[in-house]
Amino acid sequence: MTAPTIGDVRRARPDALGHLATRVGGHAARLRAAASARATSGPGDTWTGPASSAAGGRHTELMVTARTVADGLDRCAAAIRAAGEQVADAQRTLDQAERAARAGGTHLLDSGALASTGSVLPGSPDTAVVVARLAERARADYGAALFTLRARLTAASGRYAVSPPAQSRAPHWSSASWSPWWSQASPTSISPPPDSPIAASAWFAGLSDIERDEVIRSHPEWVGPRDGLPAWARDRANRLVLESVAQRLMAELAARRDEPTDADQPWRDVLRPQLRSRRVIELIAALDGLRAIKEVLATDDGRRRQLLSLDATGGTLTAAVTSGDVDGAGHVAVFVPGFQADVAGDLASYSRGVEAAADLADRLSRAHGDGRPVVGVTWLGYAAPTVLEVVVPGRSVAGWGPATAGSPALGSLLAGLDAAGRAAHPQQPPRLVLWGHSYGSLVTGLALRDATVPVAAAVVFGSPGMGVDTVAQLRLPPGQLYVEEALDDVVAATSRFAADPGLWREATQLSVAQQDLPDGSVGRVAHGHEEYLTAGSTSQWNLAAVAAGTTDLVRRRAPCPPWSPLSQQPPPSCERPMRLG
Repeated sequence: MTAPTIGDVRRARPDALGHLATRVGGHAARLRAAASARATSGPGDTWTGPASSAAGGRHTELMVTARTVADGLDRCAAAIRAAGEQVADAQRTLDQAERAARAGGTHLLDSGALASTGSVLPGSPDTAVVVARLAERARADYGAALFTLRARLTAASGRYAVSPPAQSRAPHWSSASWSPWWSQASPTSISPPPDSPIAASAWFAGLSDIERDEVIRSHPEWVGPRDGLPAWARDRANRLVLESVAQRLMAELAARRDEPTDADQPWRDVLRPQLRSRRVIELIAALDGLRAIKEVLATDDGRRRQLLSLDATGGTLTAAVTSGDVDGAGHVAVFVPGFQADVAGDLASYSRGVEAAADLADRLSRAHGDGRPVVGVTWLGYAAPTVLEVVVPGRSVAGWGPATAGSPALGSLLAGLDAAGRAAHPQQPPRLVLWGHSYGSLVTGLALRDATVPVAAAVVFGSPGMGVDTVAQLRLPPGQLYVEEALDDVVAATSRFAADPGLWREATQLSVAQQDLPDGSVGRVAHGHEEYLTAGSTSQWNLAAVAAGTTDLVRRRAPCPPWSPLSQQPPPSCERPMRLG
């Protein structure tokens, strides 16, 4: 069940749901009447013996079953009728949005965007905001109606379903264990996976193909977030979770629409779902993030993408999306973003950058390396600090809090990739590489400090510090820490979190300047703090070369010869990043 659009709300037919409810209720009435009419028509007094007793028992059982099913149909009819009323309410809200849009000289598209009608009418400057909020409320109400209907029908089906004879039941399933959330019975003989990535990998390996399919369908919440399981299984499970979470969040958002608000402007009454509480803001952000995930996964470019992780249980939606099939990869590069990284706003752009760099790495691996495929992972798996939290204790980008809280999740991901990779390719497990940008380099550093699995190499770029004082504190092979720093990157110049990796002699300092590259192209300069993943840049080439294990192809930062401190710029033959203080 995908998240509904404005077009879905427009095309909905609440009258059809009303007619369906009437038909279902009619079936219930007829079944109950038939059961009552035949209640006394069992074996007569002239038929006695064991066969008569068995037939009488079966007749009684059938009559009870008929009444039970009729009760279930009545409940289904009531659920369908209530859903029809909710859909009608959503359409009335949408009608308000469309009237407000017309008053402002615009038209509300099926996508939710506003298009000009060509007329110029007087209207409030806040018209677009009002229309957007009303449209979102209509969409949320419609989604909540569908979600509630599905849950009620599933519960009714489970409660009033007729259990088959014991010998005909499928193995590992309980006929009495119905889950209204997932609309599936639970495999009773299968326990949840352990938390340890290695143990979880062994748990999954011990299941049959049928059991794996059952547990993914019935308990995707077990499989999706569990590090150590194959990416294909996590992807299937997380896609199921994504749809269900979207419906749950829309239902919660709709339920909060009537909470009190301190807004004093009359027109702001329509914005109550957004003005009520921090939780409402979180709900809207999470729903936007879920839509962003679905859009990235649905990109039609022939690439296989996997939803490696998804978590909407906290205040911040987190996720990880791959640029290919992780299960078949020989090299896996995990990108860790920094300040302001957000699923809704950044997943699409980060994924494009990671995919381009991974594609280049894959070509380098095939042409100059071991030939094994390279896959990138865009990991937004922690609550990155935001601009609104700059002064918030424990959440500020100037503090260690978000990195300290997030690094264990990164460590668990790496342990899971290693465990799953060794289970799939015991002779040659995938090589793991980290790309840490900005504040994400601090998360990277703390994860490498506490790492329990081998990481082949790491590249940090635009780093304000990795949270350690020496390279030796990072669990990396000697010579496998690489640093990129643009000449005008102010963030990298701060050295906010322990020692400056751009000054470490034990780290390989990489170029971000214009360079002649081994493939005959010329790498572009990376400026400032945000261009390290730019296509065609020397920086991107270096990231790809490290990811592919072809580190002999990297372009190093040119050392600076002696030069006058009075000069405004260092000599063109060298790269001398700026320093603050």
